[in-house]
Amino acid sequence: MQKAAVIHDENSELAFLAEKAPVGYLGIITPDGYPRVVPFNFSVLGRLVYLHGAAHGETFEYMSRGEKVTFSIDLAYSCLPSFWTSKISACASSVLYRSALVKGRGSIVTEVAEKIKGLTLLMEKYQPEGGYQAIDPESRTYRNILKATAVYCIQPDIITFRINMRQKKSRPYNLALIKKLEERGQPIDLETAREIKKLYQS
Repeated sequence: MQKAAVIHDENSELAFLAEKAPVGYLGIITPDGYPRVVPFNFSVLGRLVYLHGAAHGETFEYMSRGEKVTFSIDLAYSCLPSFWTSKISACASSVLYRSALVKGRGSIVTEVAEKIKGLTLLMEKYQPEGGYQAIDPESRTYRNILKATAVYCIQPDIITFRINMRQKKSRPYNLALIKKLEERGQPIDLETAREIKKLYQS
């Protein structure tokens, strides 16, 4: 089992994942005792995770009780074929990734200013080009929408990170891997090569 990565700046890594990952996964326990994993658009402010959804339903009820939750974020990078490192063993195949698992308590944001901040963060992430009126509780555009929309907040107790970007491999290995990725040349390969360079240099 791969050990959790050592992250020197957890807030920076969480912010990176939040910026790049379009979807995260909220884990709750339903009344029948089964875990439920719900995909959400999300944003992050410091260590706080903000989500939005309907102001009713199972997730709303669960979050309103301040129950324990998990929130998983992951970024998948290139798949490395086994034959890049072994001519016979399929075990050499691997998918590179960066991920975070947030464990904490969920809540419903009730303070209007924080609710607007959470929604604004979501808009800034998913529509960075703007093109919309600022969210204002006194505006006719948003008054009813704000009442019908819930903003959830996760206050983390523990955040663990896992990274498999070959960051512990030798310099010759990394240089050879970067070359192979750039030669294959798919968009995800070029992005992976850039991220390996950054991690290796840091």
